[in-house]
Amino acid sequence: MKRAFINPVMVSETGEEWGFEEGCLSIPGVREMVYRPANIVLRYEDENRVVREEAFSGMTARVIQHEYDHLEGILFTDHLSGFKKQLLKGKLTRISKGDVKADYRLRFAGQGRR
Repeated sequence: MKRAFINPVMVSETGEEWGFEEGCLSIPGVREMVYRPANIVLRYEDENRVVREEAFSGMTARVIQHEYDHLEGILFTDHLSGFKKQLLKGKLTRISKGDVKADYRLRFAGQGRR
């Protein structure tokens, strides 16, 4: 699905929460079970700046919720329990210091463009 969502607003998140092992390019090598509602309604402007409101469900809703979280400054790890975050603390600290291997180029906070 290729779609542009300009100035999105999450109108609603409903339905039974279901778990899926999520990961993120921002946190290489970390994947954890995240529970999210099955259905969403999103208001946004399309690529022609036409305001739309649309319902999404299943995996499409999950992907949109994950990306919407980024706009709100939230990572998938923020949805984890305190205990799970504590278990990941060492790994996340190493990643934040640049001690990580990924199959793609990474840029860390405080680094300029390469």
